[in-house]
Amino acid sequence: MKKATFSRRGLLFTAPFTCMMSLGIALIGLQTKAEAELVDSELVLLVDITPRGLNGSEFDQVMNSYAAAFTSSQVLDSIQSGLYGKIAVSLMFYGNASTQVVGIPWMMIGNSVEAETFAALARAVNRPFSIGSPSVASALNVATLSFGSETGGTANGFESSAQIIEIAAASVPLGGTAAVTAARNGALASGVEMINTIALGNRAAAIENYYAANVIGGGAGGVLASSSTSSINGGLAGMLTNQLSGGVAAGAAESLSAVPEPSTSLALLSSVALLLVRRRQH
Repeated sequence: MKKATFSRRGLLFTAPFTCMMSLGIALIGLQTKAEAELVDSELVLLVDITPRGLNGSEFDQVMNSYAAAFTSSQVLDSIQSGLYGKIAVSLMFYGNASTQVVGIPWMMIGNSVEAETFAALARAVNRPFSIGSPSVASALNVATLSFGSETGGTANGFESSAQIIEIAAASVPLGGTAAVTAARNGALASGVEMINTIALGNRAAAIENYYAANVIGGGAGGVLASSSTSSINGGLAGMLTNQLSGGVAAGAAESLSAVPEPSTSLALLSSVALLLVRRRQH
């Protein structure tokens, strides 16, 4: 009898403590989740800055074209068509294997004011220095981790249903393709939904063939990855607008169709409720 009584008292003593512990853990989980801004998609813009690709004036034209694209009504409409009506964007430059430079850190775009802020940053950014051939494999690896928790990297402050990489390529990498295709496959396997490219310059056809065969992949919102070409001097802003709006719209569709999975926090709260019910029964 004493043993049974002690067991019952033990339950009455530990149940509130267990509930408090579970509730505390649940609240921590909810707080961590709340710290991340929910957006429809996260977009990394990768730009080739190797000397074989863009000269100084061409680099400025590309940045001005990005500014024009993100402030266009076409891209803004695509952004606002998603579940949250906003995206997160980061601009990154890539050169040789040791050159991956963040030009614009992760920021949110959900309205024309935020789009204008991004545009001003794009126009003002300086071109980093790089030598040698572009290392697309290194660029993909760094870009993939920059998405944060969705792809196994450090949290970037945003969470979304679609992670998309958009590459502006201005040269064909030298050497074999095994590392590039491995990086692409690794990016897609880790959670990146789609990798698109736009080939720039006089050798755009050859660049597009390379990227179509070795780099692009995946899909979002029912849209498959794509590659396209554009001269730097004519029509680049319109081409970027078309490609970006397509990718953003795909991310918006992905967010609308995504079914959220039960979070760990909700599971813990369910455990708390179950413990309280058991306590009442005893």
